[in-house]
Amino acid sequence: MGDVFSTQTLNVVDVSDSTTATTSATGNSVTSAVVSGSLNVQSSQTMNANAKAQTTVNVTANAGAQTILNTAALGNGSDANSFGGGPLTGSFTQTTGATQILATSDFNAQNAQTGAASLSVQAMANSHGVALSDTSANTTTIQTSNARTEADGGAVLTYTPGTASATASGVSNNLTGAGSGNASQTLVATQTMNGPLTQATQSINLGNGQTIQSNATASANNIFVSNENGPVAVTDNQTNNGFTFAQSAATGFEFGSGQASSSAIADSVLVGNSGPSLSLDNTQSNDVSVVSNASFSGANGFDASTSATAMGNAVTGFACSDCGGVMNVRNNQINSSGVSSTSTIDIAASNRSVNASATAVGNNATFYVSKPSH
Repeated sequence: MGDVFSTQTLNVVDVSDSTTATTSATGNSVTSAVVSGSLNVQSSQTMNANAKAQTTVNVTANAGAQTILNTAALGNGSDANSFGGGPLTGSFTQTTGATQILATSDFNAQNAQTGAASLSVQAMANSHGVALSDTSANTTTIQTSNARTEADGGAVLTYTPGTASATASGVSNNLTGAGSGNASQTLVATQTMNGPLTQATQSINLGNGQTIQSNATASANNIFVSNENGPVAVTDNQTNNGFTFAQSAATGFEFGSGQASSSAIADSVLVGNSGPSLSLDNTQSNDVSVVSNASFSGANGFDASTSATAMGNAVTGFACSDCGGVMNVRNNQINSSGVSSTSTIDIAASNRSVNASATAVGNNATFYVSKPSH
């Protein structure tokens, strides 16, 4: 019922090795696992307060050979795992109230350098994961978010001879399933986003960088299920009633390669089985705008690229063709609002290549059988 917050500030002058900062704030977290017998879990989590994580790093001269910043805010988190044991069964309910789940990261090195930089910021209102090995799972998950979920990152750096990569991920409701060996999965999921916003923004600005990368991904409802061999059956119902926004920006006065990518998807489902059998019953509804913006600007450099993707509803399902793959799919998608993507590149001097793409789709569905290597 009370706010959960974590704040960290590093003031760095000159280091030779590395600079690392990890900041996390979690409202409720539960993990259950078994390696021999069966496992049945009944879990209910409610978060009625704010969860905020903030990382600030100020560099005077040199952050070292490598800089790593990880910032994460989570409302409700749960995991259920069975590794070589008996079957996994259960039901999981996660509810986030009208609160704020916020993760922010600031890397201030406008007169400094580092050998390479990896900067990550993530915010999730509800997240549940299932992991299996050589057994079966039969679970039901209900996730409801009424929160404002935001992941916002920013970085300013004078010079790096390596890769400067900055990512931001904002998800209101997230469900993952992973099966290895002879695992089989039967998952039923209901995800509802009623909060005002799901957002991910990231910007990285360099004077001189060999490889500059900025990525932002926002999804109101997300389901990702993968399996190696046994059958997979997923029944899902996703509803989004909040604004979904992703924005990625990168700049480099001098650069080897500069990339900015953004992806905003209100309702997203991917179910893939490297084994032969897949059953998918997918229902998705989006009622509020989806916006994705990606931009790169620079002066002298070689390769510049941007990619912006915005979708109201997206689903992908696949099975293995070499295994005699069979899919049974029922798909129902409704998008009732605007979907917009913008991709921008601005080069002030000479460079080698410029590639930009912008994609906006109301409803997107892809189902196929393929070789495992594909």
